[in-house]
Amino acid sequence: MKPTYQGHCSTDANDPKQALWRHQWADLTQRTFDGLEKGVDRLWVLCQQFRNLRENPFGDAGMRFLEDGADIPNELIRAVNDGDAVFLCGAGVSRRVGLPSFEELSEQVYQELGETRLNEPAERRAFERTEYDRALRSLEKRTQGPGTPSRVRIAVAKLLAARDGVAVPDHLALLQLSRDAEGRPKLLTTNFDTLFERAAHAAGLNVPSHAAKSIPKPGGARDYGILHLHGRIGDGKLGLDETDLILTSADFGDAYLRDGWASQYVEDRMRVSTLVLVGYGAEDAALRLLLETLDADRQRFRDLKDIYAIERRTDDSASMWKAKGIKPIEFADYPDIYATLAEWARFTIQPTEYGHARVRSILARSVQPAGR
Repeated sequence: MKPTYQGHCSTDANDPKQALWRHQWADLTQRTFDGLEKGVDRLWVLCQQFRNLRENPFGDAGMRFLEDGADIPNELIRAVNDGDAVFLCGAGVSRRVGLPSFEELSEQVYQELGETRLNEPAERRAFERTEYDRALRSLEKRTQGPGTPSRVRIAVAKLLAARDGVAVPDHLALLQLSRDAEGRPKLLTTNFDTLFERAAHAAGLNVPSHAAKSIPKPGGARDYGILHLHGRIGDGKLGLDETDLILTSADFGDAYLRDGWASQYVEDRMRVSTLVLVGYGAEDAALRLLLETLDADRQRFRDLKDIYAIERRTDDSASMWKAKGIKPIEFADYPDIYATLAEWARFTIQPTEYGHARVRSILARSVQPAGR
């Protein structure tokens, strides 16, 4: 039974004013006791939450940086904090600032060259099968004269050239997340554009840029920087020369099959780093051979590290990722993804301050008056 309090007074019990006073005093003390009881309950909850936060700061399932986001698994957060994770970024990242997807880029190349695939059955069917690399190979062969530069590649470089003054906060957040144990950015991308370099330059970061076969060996002393697996266009503002591009089906065949340097790089990378895919779909055309390499390697080698994919949720996306041996982390929409990445980057850069802010948030919620 909840204790009650009665007012005590040695004056005349028959005085109506004193009886009213006694009643008011009893009511006040009872409400005070109730308030103290609720305060003790809230304090107990706060102590439990604080203890749980200290012992397991990311929660049982992981950490949800934003209410409308998704849980980031504990093991992935630790890999990022320890410098053991490398983010592999695709066209979806740069698409947020106006650059095209691989499909859109292929369409724009045709427009730039004044060409059409309607009268070219091989190219038309390649597009229907989302095999844009094969369509571009056919287009390149029929538009390039002997001994002349590829008109297709010239068009690609023009269409992907970085525009001055474009803010790229998503690229910067990814550079802040994808770092080695010494805090140096180490980010892998299949994008040709130089927006990661632009983001680093704008933030005052001195980050080397490597492309294609010049990418440092995974795990070596030079294994850091912005790593363009499929090559890079030039950027005069940053003093970056263009490199060979893995653009067409012939390029993919050479890099992943005939020469095989790209598939070997991916295998070596999986041995030393947890991979986090951002900006790709499960059936991404530009990622087809790379994903097939990842899947085949995981079947043959049991020492390969985990691969995660951060992407928008669709009806069958989770099943498609899992079929490739990749762990999906799915969000309702793209703004939620990049807002979470930005918040995650803030946590990674200043984990102590971020933890203190979380405790203050718990405290603020715990001491709110009842009913609010």
